[in-house]
Amino acid sequence: MRGIKRGNLRVGASTTVGIYLLPAALGAFKKLHPGLVISLEIGTRARVQEQVLRNELDLAVVGPALKDPELAILPFVSDELVVIAPASHKLAGRRGLGLKDLEGQPFVMREPASGSRSTFEKAARKAGAKLDVAMELGSNGAIKHAVESGLGLAVISRYACSLELSGRRLVELDVRGFPIRRDWHIVHLRRRRLPASVLAFIEFLKDTSWLTRNGARGRLRPPTD
Repeated sequence: MRGIKRGNLRVGASTTVGIYLLPAALGAFKKLHPGLVISLEIGTRARVQEQVLRNELDLAVVGPALKDPELAILPFVSDELVVIAPASHKLAGRRGLGLKDLEGQPFVMREPASGSRSTFEKAARKAGAKLDVAMELGSNGAIKHAVESGLGLAVISRYACSLELSGRRLVELDVRGFPIRRDWHIVHLRRRRLPASVLAFIEFLKDTSWLTRNGARGRLRPPTD
């Protein structure tokens, strides 16, 4: 696996992991194997998994994965979903909030197909809380700007907002049941004999030591079984 001379690596990813995590992984992997031609496709988890099924991508990293008997689904790492607000929000600093306490607060949400949104909506239904969706935006970056501008609260990956939290541009609200841990997964075609470049990249990702070597931020942890 060391020093693969040539080949292609076609990687897909859902939005959060594709923007905030995989570029660092691909950059570090490219340094080990400079002869590889690497591409990264970012889209919804449904879209990139469909591209894997059509053999348009060698693998994808998504979370949570949509189960399909034709796909092998491997645990990768875990992230946390947190409730964020502008630093000046009236709920900032309050302890022990429940989702019921957030009723009536406008929320800035990702599109309905988003994995983070579906996870949050499931938690709200379990708590019997009614969400006020004030705005739907297609990227975490747009959501963070909207929250900073006072347009509402949001639930977002801790990994995606670590810079804003550390700089106090945004604050994490203390809400019972949060942070919500969610696992990211590597998916590839089960029936396909994977080329050396793909096998090497999967092993590279699963090692996870590159996270700290490349200055990764956030609280990523190895996934549970």
